[in-house]
Amino acid sequence: MMASPRPGPADGPAPRLGARAARFAAVGLSGVAVNLGILHLLAGVLGVREILSSALAIEGSILWNFLLHDAVTFRDRRGLARAGRGGRLVRYHAVSAVGAAVQLGTFVLAALALSRASGRTDLGGFRYAAQAAGIAAAFVWSFGGSMRFAWATGDVPAREPLALAAILPRVLFAVLLVLHAVPIWLVHWFPTQDGPLHVENVLALLGRDGSPLLQHWYLPNVGAQPNWLTQIFFAGLLPVVSPLVAEKVVLTGYTVLFPLAFRAAMPRGTRGWWAALLAFPFVHAFPFHMGFWNFTYGFALAFLAAGFYLRARGRLGPARFAVLAVLSVLLYLAHMVALAGAVVVMAGVLGWRARLSWRRARPSPARRARVARGYLLRAAALAATVGPGIALALVWIANHRGHTAMRIPFLELAAKLGVGYALVSIDRRELYLSAMLMLAMFVAFVHLLLARSGRGPRRYAHDGWLVAAAAFALLYFAVPDVVAAGAHVSDRFAWFAMVSCAAWIGAGTAPAASLRRITAAFAVLAVAALGVRFQKQRELSDLVEEYVSAKSVIEEGRVMLPLALSPHGPRDDAGLRIGYRVKPFLHATGWIVAEKGGVDLKNSQANTDQCPVRFPPDRNPFKTIAGSLGRMEGMPPCVDLSAATADYVLVWGATREELRTPCGGALEAALARGYEPIFLSEPRGLIEVWRPRPRTAQR
Repeated sequence: MMASPRPGPADGPAPRLGARAARFAAVGLSGVAVNLGILHLLAGVLGVREILSSALAIEGSILWNFLLHDAVTFRDRRGLARAGRGGRLVRYHAVSAVGAAVQLGTFVLAALALSRASGRTDLGGFRYAAQAAGIAAAFVWSFGGSMRFAWATGDVPAREPLALAAILPRVLFAVLLVLHAVPIWLVHWFPTQDGPLHVENVLALLGRDGSPLLQHWYLPNVGAQPNWLTQIFFAGLLPVVSPLVAEKVVLTGYTVLFPLAFRAAMPRGTRGWWAALLAFPFVHAFPFHMGFWNFTYGFALAFLAAGFYLRARGRLGPARFAVLAVLSVLLYLAHMVALAGAVVVMAGVLGWRARLSWRRARPSPARRARVARGYLLRAAALAATVGPGIALALVWIANHRGHTAMRIPFLELAAKLGVGYALVSIDRRELYLSAMLMLAMFVAFVHLLLARSGRGPRRYAHDGWLVAAAAFALLYFAVPDVVAAGAHVSDRFAWFAMVSCAAWIGAGTAPAASLRRITAAFAVLAVAALGVRFQKQRELSDLVEEYVSAKSVIEEGRVMLPLALSPHGPRDDAGLRIGYRVKPFLHATGWIVAEKGGVDLKNSQANTDQCPVRFPPDRNPFKTIAGSLGRMEGMPPCVDLSAATADYVLVWGATREELRTPCGGALEAALARGYEPIFLSEPRGLIEVWRPRPRTAQR
């Protein structure tokens, strides 16, 4: 019998599975460009219907992919393949037929979902998101079928490991990453509470030198204070792109960074990719929708630093020392709580590992001495890398001891932690999902402990994550909710505690099947939360659009006093406020300032010394008009309009209920006495614009 043909020299050695998968993905990416290009040509230019355009685009990408796969991805198999070039093309079409069905079906389902969610009869730009979802769903099948059938070899049809189980979690991770990033771009105004202020204040800092008005109202606040990281990003983005795009880029950056940082803290290999899926229910938590972007970036950097440190097992050579030192500086520039969180994780895991090593060295005093010396050196290196940031944070706290501190009752804190309240932001239905997530985490925790007890009372290095979670829980109860000019501190520590518990689940010794079931539950809850939030984000975006419509009567470079009587938004049919925990309309004037310029007298970030600009002490509206932050941002606000030097007063959400209060009644009377209405928004009449009456008219 003749021997099976062997690959010639030109075919080269067989690549590893990972390298082959990377080539397959690279070819697939080029096919994506071909696919979307054909789709755009047919549907966007020629007006062919979307489903037919999608089918033709799929066929074009199949032909393109086959040629590149045959020339690059499976080049080493051409001489051993069971079929010739034509046969391989037919087989690849057969493999792709199922993939095409998966892709087309996914496109139709995604198109229906997106059209329903957006309230549009035609997809428009959403067609590309639907097509991308189909491409991702078909990837796993296409690679497996190509390996096993289209380019199957005659003598070793199944000896090369397919390892679809290794590819699946990576694909799921990528799909979930895209699903979390897409809603940011599908709504025009992404609703957050403090987000517009970040854009507004960086623009004020950049434009202050050329504006006498900004020089009168703002002082530059450049120094070694925290909360600078995203401002630096905006300073680089705003001269290049619009404020709205800059905001979406920053939000997308965090949305991608945090899951990748969590992945870096998990074990290497396929198990680590399964574990990385545990991060997604925590991505868009309460601080994200509050607009605490410096903290959210710091939160992601904390887990990136922890993962980097744990991968090195605390052994820091010069290069690692430098990297960790840079990360610690970035953490301080982001947020002090994030810096503290990173230190707690690294110190907790290092201390736990030191304890385990000390116990194992018990029979030998000499070995114990080496363990003690080694871990003391690691602790000293860790302290040296984070020392400067910690010192800056301590100085900052010492200089802000006089700020108001507020505590939440213990039982209320316990209840909020039990239901995962730190994950709830813009919709009440998130409460049910967060409670289900906490229940799933508790069940997984008990299950893993019981599974471990069958192997004896052993302790593992990854139990350091539980040490960190316990430390965060202690800080959650011990530290005031408002301290050192920072608010919602308890939500931040609760977020750290929950994600540390998830990291313990992912980094542990759970059986592979158990880990997959746990991550599947987390992923389902994450997708459900995305759907709930996206529906509310669309509704809030429409309301922000109505708010921003007031810019049509506002001249450029003016002073505005926005007063939000209903900062959460109007009441829904059940009489409940739309924004729930978040107040998307409290600072929405920032978007008007971003386009028209001028000054926002309710710029609460300029009332602190943590942001790019601040009000001069003698012209701080929070003191001269309201007397305090609480009175300025109350519901309704309590302000003295006679002390305001505003060109416009913007009143949002004035209802009879709010105007019957003492502060609301005083505001209504002051407006009627000294101001005239010039604008009422459509269709709901939620935003009113008033300007001062001429002095003769007032007399």
